[in-house]
Amino acid sequence: MKKTVLTAGIFFAILSLAQAQDAKQQEEQQKAMAAYMKAAAVTENHQFLAKYAGDWDVEVTYWTAPGAPPSKSAATFKAASRLGGRYVMMDFSGSMMGQPFTGIWLVGYDNLEQKYNSLWIDDTSTSFFITKGTREGNVISESGSWPDPVSGRMLQVKARTTWIGDDEFRYEQFMVLADGSEHKGMEFDSKRRK
Repeated sequence: MKKTVLTAGIFFAILSLAQAQDAKQQEEQQKAMAAYMKAAAVTENHQFLAKYAGDWDVEVTYWTAPGAPPSKSAATFKAASRLGGRYVMMDFSGSMMGQPFTGIWLVGYDNLEQKYNSLWIDDTSTSFFITKGTREGNVISESGSWPDPVSGRMLQVKARTTWIGDDEFRYEQFMVLADGSEHKGMEFDSKRRK
C-alpha cells in the first residue's frame, strides 16, 4: 500500500512538473511571438515612407569632383509600397553622362534597429549601396559606406532626404573625403506627377 501511494505520489509530482514545464514553454512561446509581432509591426515610420508611392519626375544634378561644374539630366521613377507597407520600392530610369541609367531604390524602417534603411542597386555596378539613419520631422539623414571601383576601398557616404511637401522632396548624397570634408556628388529634385 505504501509503495502504491509512493508510486502515485511520484506520478503526480512528475505530471505536475511536466505541466509546469509545459506552461513555461507556452509562456516563452507567447513572449517570442509578441517580440516577432512587434518587430514586424507597421508603424508611423512605415506610414511616413508611404509618401514615396506614385510616379515622379526627377531633375538630377551631379558633380564628378569637388569644384567641378554640375551636370543635369532628367529622370523618372515609379514607387510602390511592398510587403504590407513595410517597404517602398522605387524603379528609377534616366541618363547619366549621356548614357541610359536604371536603378532600384528600396527604403524601409527597421523596428529592431530603430533606423531607416536604404538599398540602392543599378545597372552601372554589381554592388549593393546601403545607408542607414534616422528621421527628424520631414528629414531623413543616413550614412554608410560604399565600394569605390577606382580605389578598391570603401568610401564613407552621407545622404539626406528632405520632404518639401507631400508632392516634392530632395535627395542629396555626399561623399566623405579623406580629410573629413564632404563633397556633394548628387541631388535628386523629385516632383510627383499629377
